[in-house]
Amino acid sequence: MRVENCAKANVVISKHCIWKFNSPLSTLHSQLIIGIVILLQVSILASPVNDKIQEAAYILSVSSDTAEAKRLLGLALGFPDATVREKLKAHLYLAKIAEAKNDTLKVLEHYGFLKNNSQSVSLAYMAAGKERRWGATNEKIKIGMAQLPQTTLVPEAQKDERFSNCEMEGELYLAQHIVYKCPDNSLHLISKKDGTETWNIPFADKPAKVFLTFDGLFLYCGNSLYFYSLGNGLESPVRISTLEVQDMEDIGDKIYVLDISGNISLLNKNSGKIVSFARSDGEKFFKPGIGLIGTYQKNGGISVFDTLLNNLWDYQIDGEIESVASKGDSVIFYLQNGNTEILYTRHYKKFAAPDEIGVDSLLAFESGNALAWYNIATRDNSDSAWKRAVIYGARKHEFSSLIFSDYAKRIGAKWVKYLPVSSTLSYPKMFGDAQWLFVYDDGSQSLLKFSLETGSAGGEISLPKEKKYTLWADYPPWLLLNSGYWLSQFSLREQSSLSFEIPGMPFSFLRNKDSIYVGLWNGFVLKYFTQQWRLEWSRKVSSLPVFLSRGEKGVYSFSQGKVALLSPEMRADEVFNLELGGPASDFKSKNGLFAVVSGEGTVQIFSEAESFKQVGAFQVRSFVISIELQEMNGKTYALVGDASQHLSLYEIPSGSHIWTFKSVGSAAMQGVLHGSHIWLDQESSIVAIDIKSGKVVKRYSIFGSGASISIQGNTLYCATPEKLLYAFAL
Repeated sequence: MRVENCAKANVVISKHCIWKFNSPLSTLHSQLIIGIVILLQVSILASPVNDKIQEAAYILSVSSDTAEAKRLLGLALGFPDATVREKLKAHLYLAKIAEAKNDTLKVLEHYGFLKNNSQSVSLAYMAAGKERRWGATNEKIKIGMAQLPQTTLVPEAQKDERFSNCEMEGELYLAQHIVYKCPDNSLHLISKKDGTETWNIPFADKPAKVFLTFDGLFLYCGNSLYFYSLGNGLESPVRISTLEVQDMEDIGDKIYVLDISGNISLLNKNSGKIVSFARSDGEKFFKPGIGLIGTYQKNGGISVFDTLLNNLWDYQIDGEIESVASKGDSVIFYLQNGNTEILYTRHYKKFAAPDEIGVDSLLAFESGNALAWYNIATRDNSDSAWKRAVIYGARKHEFSSLIFSDYAKRIGAKWVKYLPVSSTLSYPKMFGDAQWLFVYDDGSQSLLKFSLETGSAGGEISLPKEKKYTLWADYPPWLLLNSGYWLSQFSLREQSSLSFEIPGMPFSFLRNKDSIYVGLWNGFVLKYFTQQWRLEWSRKVSSLPVFLSRGEKGVYSFSQGKVALLSPEMRADEVFNLELGGPASDFKSKNGLFAVVSGEGTVQIFSEAESFKQVGAFQVRSFVISIELQEMNGKTYALVGDASQHLSLYEIPSGSHIWTFKSVGSAAMQGVLHGSHIWLDQESSIVAIDIKSGKVVKRYSIFGSGASISIQGNTLYCATPEKLLYAFAL
């Protein structure tokens, strides 16, 4: 390395020096130079201490004589009149030398000094990050084939006894405070100097996540992210409205927040203000290298952005990612099958794309290349290759339509589409109107629209997000949403909502013509007119949760063994006492017959016409998961799914057993009746069960198990945890 425009004798490094490299630096040199820039921003005063430091710096810049450099830096630290600034510079050089030599104990010693004594936010934060990286866990971290034991920075045993029941979140380095998250739903900030509690930050009675920055913290709770700055004492928080946070990462003065819908928010760490947004299909962050931020999916999908969230490149690994480890300019992905894959991320692209488009060259370029797996699938016609082609192809818009079209033909589907839903959604609710199929994404609180005929995406409808709403009932064009003590009626046509508070937590809903009945956990029943959502009446029927069902005479409530008629035509409520075998778990009706599920699989049948006299009963193998009453050929039947994966049909009121089907891999054990068939999700398929015999008469292959089913017109739709939407003609 040649130094120009700088004094050669008693060299003083200045930020005005121009450094040129005539030959490649050794690994040691390159690691040492990284930290010099911070020092160059600090004006240097002439002193014996500073002379030793600069002499050591010069030696490191022109040779690998770390022993002499360490000797000079040791002399500098030994001067009694060495200033704090000079000590910081010496420790930084020593830390870089220790890093280059993989001396973990010395790395922790020198970066610990920098963290605890620097008044520079950037320097102290960098040191804290280095300290965490080199010694934040006592587990063994795999790097290649080596096992490197690491030490714990703040052992659990050193926790303050006052907070033994609390979770230690970590240390605020600038403020010199330890942060505890406690069962009293608050954060306690304890001074390291005298052990006193300086601040207390309460949060709602909901799960909370905490992310510490250098001089503040982010608190995620109740669908909102709050930033607290401690620069001038505990200031009022900045509120950032968001969905459920999946992951958070920090780089320099930036915080990256990945929510459950795949949105990435870039926040300023010091103010909490949003700088920019990006969209990703990732589920977690990883650090690809300097100036980069990455996301990855469990199924191997990788995206890399620059620090301002401009997408640089995407990559697909063939396999499910178990964990990620960064090392310099490479990232090691550990896969669930025991394999590893290493990406070199120094440049925007990993390496040059192949000129040939053969399968082998494509897979050598990208192990999860969708085009390569599509070629293998069409050649071998194997399920495993088709699954790879479809899952990986969903990320490649340029030829995903070709892959999905050929896959649909292979399995006999009208069409197959990718579902861009939240990563945690495994059993989405579906419903339809005359034109559209709607898929409800609970995580992102939105509806995805698909054409019933072609499957073409019709966009996304955003549902209210001021609270964490859940879809309770759908009766297009209206939806009923619930969030705690709040209800919201949402119009699909106008895409607007009317929200209001109710006097309790909802337990059951029932729509009856132009009214909605709501049964509450506290024993009340409410009746609303749907047009203006006006409360008609409110009644206390018990002190426990209330079931609702519709009979021949009107709407009935059921709670604490009592059935009450709520029809306004009656002058007074009729109340009937039922003798049950235990606490009730379901209440359904059809053709004047009411089924009450109680105890461990006991189903009792009562007649509305005979003042709720018991007219039959039957026993199910295990706990009842679902029960639906159906009418066929003038008779009434109970279709029951139980916890042992059996779907059974009983004639009622007699309780005569008709058949039992042994299910495998069903998510809800709730069949959907269409004509003479009951459709049920199974492991890697959707099956049609003949309602007379209980035998499988039709089977459609799908990827995965645990699919949800909806039948609209003469088409069956199913959505799978693999984020695929299928349409089969019936």
